[in-house]
Amino acid sequence: MIYILYSNDYEVFLGGNYLPERDVLISTTENLLTSCDEINVPMTLFCDVTCLWRYRELGFEEFPDAVEQQLAQTIKRGHDVQAHIHPHWQGTEVSHGNDGSTSYRVDPAKFLIGNWSPTDGSSLLDFCVEVFSRAKRHLEELLTPFNPNYECIAYRAGGYGVQPNSRDIYGALQESGYKIDSSIVPGMTYETDVNRIDFNNTPSLGNYSIDPNKGLGEASDEGVFEIPVLALRNGEARWPLIKAFIRKVTKTLSSQEKHRHLGYPIQMSKEPAKKSTFTRQIIAELKVIRDGWYMLELGEDADLMVDTATRYIDQYHEDDTDLYVSISCHSKSMNPRSISAFKNFHRRLESHYGSNMRAITFQQAGQLLDQELKETK
Repeated sequence: MIYILYSNDYEVFLGGNYLPERDVLISTTENLLTSCDEINVPMTLFCDVTCLWRYRELGFEEFPDAVEQQLAQTIKRGHDVQAHIHPHWQGTEVSHGNDGSTSYRVDPAKFLIGNWSPTDGSSLLDFCVEVFSRAKRHLEELLTPFNPNYECIAYRAGGYGVQPNSRDIYGALQESGYKIDSSIVPGMTYETDVNRIDFNNTPSLGNYSIDPNKGLGEASDEGVFEIPVLALRNGEARWPLIKAFIRKVTKTLSSQEKHRHLGYPIQMSKEPAKKSTFTRQIIAELKVIRDGWYMLELGEDADLMVDTATRYIDQYHEDDTDLYVSISCHSKSMNPRSISAFKNFHRRLESHYGSNMRAITFQQAGQLLDQELKETK
């Protein structure tokens, strides 16, 4: 069976928001969940709980209250909520403008949990256990009144940041009771003043477990079960990207509806950002095509998403085993065109794979894995 797990990194913009937080996150997520209901697809919200903690510490109750109301409604509607952690929120300063905008003053050194040095003399492992356990406890206390069977069992690192010190991070996840991780993006490499990712040497498998004693480079039968975010690497995405590029440049510019930006990311480099131009965009896209790497995040090109997903699934799915496929998005960046493309994409996947495919939540994946473990004993 092919299990598709749609997920939303449920977070505001980490540098600041041009509009009130409710407009940036609550309204956009409601639009996304409504579209899921229309096609009978469950969505998992990976909730950035550390943001909620910081808002409450600073006395800003309205936004976390609204978030928790939406999370409760999410569970009532049959969707899922799991843990997403951006540790830099601990210490972030929050400022609200008279126009409803929000800005954040962030310590970039705290963006990756693996870089933290606890001040109380405890180990990084102990610090991670404390943070992960608090997130799990927070969500379970909030959501079990609406679904007694709810469990927080899955994790996605903020910025996919499970490096450095990945052994401590996965050891802490296991010790805190997390069964599933979905932070690995196969083949992704990325380095800024804030974040560093190198997933070039992760196993070329659809699913596997990560043993904290062995690290990211070796698949194991024990440990935290990994459901990687769908991505093609080693040049596998080059042809889908070429076709997408041709489609894009042949559209007339006048037909493109301008997307309204709702916020901005943490400044990723000390170098001033260069103004985006059509030429720079073309050059950047040609570099992506040359590299042949592509991560599927729900966007506006349904053809590219279908092409990428089917290549990935056909590569890793075997008839006698289950394949769990994670496909992510950010509701704060979704617009009517991307929501329409998402619905088109899912319907085409259903048509292609038929009864061999099913969309599930991460909590359902955990239940299936538990059942499989019982059957093998």
